[in-house]
Amino acid sequence: MKKLAFALVCVASLAFFASCVKEGQPTIQVLNQEGYVQNGATVEMNEQVDFGFVVASSAITNKELTSLVVDIDGAQWANVDLTGKTEYTYTDYVTYEPDREIIGTSVITAIVTDAAGQTATATITLNLNEEQPLIGSTFEWVRDGSHFISEEDMRAVGLTWPSNSKAEAYVNIKPLTGCSMYIIEDGDEFDEIATLSDKEAFFADLRENGTTADVYRGISAWDDETAYNSMLAVIDAAGEKHLVHFTYATVKNGNYGTKITISGELK
Repeated sequence: MKKLAFALVCVASLAFFASCVKEGQPTIQVLNQEGYVQNGATVEMNEQVDFGFVVASSAITNKELTSLVVDIDGAQWANVDLTGKTEYTYTDYVTYEPDREIIGTSVITAIVTDAAGQTATATITLNLNEEQPLIGSTFEWVRDGSHFISEEDMRAVGLTWPSNSKAEAYVNIKPLTGCSMYIIEDGDEFDEIATLSDKEAFFADLRENGTTADVYRGISAWDDETAYNSMLAVIDAAGEKHLVHFTYATVKNGNYGTKITISGELK
């Protein structure tokens, strides 16, 4: 009987201890909503990636939340004050640049903390598609005598067109101050440069083995309705890289002199 009584006392003591120490963590999960990335997804470079987390107080302790800290690849991204809240939905976005130090993957980590000091963690591991396809665009540059109609468009890729005269027999296209220009006679290479890594490798080879040019004179200022297949590679003053593929040109009498229209593609 003494042994039984002692056992009952122990059980009662354990019950009292358990009732005094309430255990329970807040909850956190990845936001599962259309448009928001999920764990294990593959994402493209230079594209906006929307992500989110849903947090709530522990159902056991019901302690209010205090903070949500979000890290991306070990660096703090956000620190949200949740004082007074028992639930919260956090949304944000990130865009991965090609020159980031960590290659291949990215880990987004979120830690929620409540007033009792309890924490919970959720992570999103993303696979980064380094082989981002290059999306090209078309252009049409025009100069009508002394009127440089496409000046702004050309400056955007580090080029200028200072003169336009039949007496010179050709168009003069030059790099802007602080820009580097390379002439590539075979325009077929434009289509072969299909991804961002292709483009980076192409420019790296130009820097090592290529020769910069001060002027491009590959387009006639006389011949009308002419097809071309040459290319310029330009590094502008900000370090941005541009590929300019010339495909066609027309030479007409304009309102202010000779009107030349150059067409092609950009990457």
